[in-house]
Amino acid sequence: MSASAWWKRTTERFHAASSGTGRANSADALGRRLRRKFILVAMGAVTVVLTLIIAGINVVNYSHVCKMADARLDYILAGKDGIDWEDEPKTDPGQDAVAGKVATGNRAAVRAGHFEGMTAESPFDTRYFTVSIAGGRVTDVNTARIAAVGTKRAARIAAGLYSKGWTSGFSGNYRYTVTVQGDETTYVFVDCSRELASFHSFLSASVAISCIGWLAVLAIVAGASGAVIRPMVESYSKQKRFITDASHEIKTPLAVIDAANEVQEIESGESEWTQSIHEQVARLTALTERLVFLARMDEGSAGFTMTSIDLSEAVDKAAAPFESVAVSRGKRLSTSIASGVRAHADAAAVAQVVELLLDNATRYASEGSVIELSLRAVSRGQGKGVAELAVSNAVDELPEGDLDRLFDRFYRADVSRSSKTGGSGVGLSVVRAIAEAHGGSASVCGHGNQITFTVRL
Repeated sequence: MSASAWWKRTTERFHAASSGTGRANSADALGRRLRRKFILVAMGAVTVVLTLIIAGINVVNYSHVCKMADARLDYILAGKDGIDWEDEPKTDPGQDAVAGKVATGNRAAVRAGHFEGMTAESPFDTRYFTVSIAGGRVTDVNTARIAAVGTKRAARIAAGLYSKGWTSGFSGNYRYTVTVQGDETTYVFVDCSRELASFHSFLSASVAISCIGWLAVLAIVAGASGAVIRPMVESYSKQKRFITDASHEIKTPLAVIDAANEVQEIESGESEWTQSIHEQVARLTALTERLVFLARMDEGSAGFTMTSIDLSEAVDKAAAPFESVAVSRGKRLSTSIASGVRAHADAAAVAQVVELLLDNATRYASEGSVIELSLRAVSRGQGKGVAELAVSNAVDELPEGDLDRLFDRFYRADVSRSSKTGGSGVGLSVVRAIAEAHGGSASVCGHGNQITFTVRL
């Protein structure tokens, strides 16, 4: 084996090994990104579900506390209308329970059936106090059925609620309501400290258990995410590897075909057939290069050199050749490029964006129409801003549906026309990929028969 052949083979092996390592690193990075997204989405869903469950349970629990307190208030108000709470007759222990209740007229047992949740014992474990107010002044305070609140405090609480016009709700641990007789307003407060303490304990316990459950689910999802994501990563890596490898394999026969076509032209002269072969070879070569570029963008290895560039100059230089291209295709190019626009970008990538947008416009613009290219700086305040590049042209008919699909790979709104004009449906995908790699965006909008592609850097 000669030295040159040995060196060539060694170089090829080195590049293959480097490519394999790069693909492995890219696959690992992709796997990590997908795992993070999977975990975030899964845990976001778990968080929403747990929050709804805990909120629902505790809202129902709180509603039950309020309902029971209101039932006791109704019970008290019923007592104020003729039921004596201080004198509840009791059944003799030796007496038959039912007969005794009927015989002694146990009103508590009878009344319990009319107030949900109330039992015969409710009158004896209900703590309450009342305050009557007439003409804005406290006229009567009854704290005989409660020990935790004195007369002055009871009057102060009721007077504060009266001044605010509040007639029901909670004041601390006390649920209250009002009854009005003539010009006298009576506030009735029932002690709910036990029920509220129980509610708060349940709330704390449910939140704590939910947090523990959330952490447990996080551990399970994090552990299982690798197995879930692995088939997707492998499939995606194989797809990108196929595009890259196939593109590289296509380049060699294309070069051979082009060379053979040139030989044929030398021997037999140029003809429409040899010219067509040149055009198709150039089209396939451009397509393979764009596919390789997109594959590298997906892998994060496009290799952009970001520097501060004069964007106005770069755009003007890239657009200049398309004035004659537009004329040859029956259109006219009009440019409006603001001077002094600078951006942190890759000059070659920016030129590629301009070329792809103008190539797309000159192919698909209406016959005899004007293609407008503009560049301007849009300020966002505090010395920050974006460079906005727009290409607008008239079309015979706007594509139906979502125009954003034009940025999808191989999407073509009019396949028959694309085949005539030589479009491949990849150029706009490259435009969006470059814009997003520069921290910007690419969008499209249509009004009437006018379509506008906008790139922001």
